[in-house]
Amino acid sequence: MAAAEGIADGTFERAFAFIGAGGHHAGRDYFGGYCCYNDVVIAIAHLRATRGIRRFAILDTDAHHGDGTRDLTEQDPAVLHVCICGASYTSPDGTKVDVPLPAALWRGTGDPDALYIETAEAAFAERAAAFRPDLTVWYFGFDGHRGDYGDMGLSARCFLGLADLACRVADEASGGRLLTVLGGGSRTDLATALIPPVIERLGRRLAEA
Repeated sequence: MAAAEGIADGTFERAFAFIGAGGHHAGRDYFGGYCCYNDVVIAIAHLRATRGIRRFAILDTDAHHGDGTRDLTEQDPAVLHVCICGASYTSPDGTKVDVPLPAALWRGTGDPDALYIETAEAAFAERAAAFRPDLTVWYFGFDGHRGDYGDMGLSARCFLGLADLACRVADEASGGRLLTVLGGGSRTDLATALIPPVIERLGRRLAEA
């Protein structure tokens, strides 16, 4: 909440919410996947109630579908929710999008990091630019890393590339305002190896902007 408020108040443009447990499986009347409260949707409701911020674009790159976030925002046309997962769906108004990953990634015949980044960029960048959100949110789950429970064969290169993508989209779509929220991932060694470089990349990109 403090991170969202800080961005809304102009204290800083970007923030990383190190919450320790994901929230995107928590819906209106259910929870799952260790998600008891939907952190991002609560932050959205709070900013609307206290800061008058209305429009939000969410890129969810956790390995699993953000079903709780979708449940809570399904009827909200002022939230763009793009989930990179196994499903394929676009809502009639184009604001709720599920994107399957290329078959080559699952077959192991291509570069998984490059394939994932290209898929996320194609699904989110133009949509977010056209949507013009007040705040861009990147749901950063590292459970798709090699050896974690959502193993997609990804490496640190993918998550650093996604950080670059999130910064670039936020710069173009929401005046640089970017809230990054930690999502899924179970291994302490991966968290230790991935989270600090991602935070550093977010800050370095801001310094270079």
